[in-house]
Amino acid sequence: MKTRKIKFICQAYRWFDNVNGNTYHSVRVTRCRDGAIIAGEWEYGYDEQYKATTLILMAAKKWLPLKYRGKDNREHSTPNYWVYERENNYPIEWNVTDGLKRDMVANGQI
Repeated sequence: MKTRKIKFICQAYRWFDNVNGNTYHSVRVTRCRDGAIIAGEWEYGYDEQYKATTLILMAAKKWLPLKYRGKDNREHSTPNYWVYERENNYPIEWNVTDGLKRDMVANGQI
């Protein structure tokens, strides 16, 4: 089995709005190679939606290889970024914290 090499570290904060019953998250990704950072402002999404948000940000900033930035060629195509982790031995370390709104908002700012 190949040794897992961490290329990116993602810090995700989730916050549950008790009044309205909604869950929100923000993400901050650090590229281990050079310490570059991208952050995604807070947005709606529950469970592991932060993973999709992170991969979309990484594709937009061209941090993912070209192969994973588009859609596949099937009729009902899905974004290729969904398979990036599986095909590359899971190079993203996920750190997820459930907490306060102020922490979530601050995480999404650079």
